[in-house]
Amino acid sequence: MAINSKSSQMWGRFEHTLDDKGRVIVPLKFRETLGDEFVLTIGPGNHIRAYPMPTWSSMEDELASANVHDELNEDTIFLQRMFGNCEFVNPDQQNRLSIPRHLRDWAKLHEGEPTIIIGSGTRLEFWSRTEWDNLSKLFTSENAARASMSLKSGLIAAGAAEPGA
Repeated sequence: MAINSKSSQMWGRFEHTLDDKGRVIVPLKFRETLGDEFVLTIGPGNHIRAYPMPTWSSMEDELASANVHDELNEDTIFLQRMFGNCEFVNPDQQNRLSIPRHLRDWAKLHEGEPTIIIGSGTRLEFWSRTEWDNLSKLFTSENAARASMSLKSGLIAAGAAEPGA
């Protein structure tokens, strides 16, 4: 589902204030990767995700090819809701992104308040300061070690399952 090209990777943290019309500046670092049109949708933990069109199209293709029996799968249902809440958007000439009201409400973004913009690989995430601060409390040494071990175990298991491994 992920696009693995290095040119499509977005990493970094920025903070911009949401203006009185619900717009936020798209950081220069991410503009080329996002392109002229991209997709905004809800993300778990009350944030907004922005996907470049190639990444979004890849995700759409995988979801569209789902088996009819997957309609009872909670993960598939979540992804369908995520897709159902999407908006195709374009930044304006000043590189501001107008965030639709229903997405701002989901992410608890308010005019005049900071929006935290996180590059998370093949997507951007837009967080309210409060939601980001709450999530950041989970960034502990113990959780980092656990996540690293979990990822390492998953990669080892996946490698062992491949033919010839």
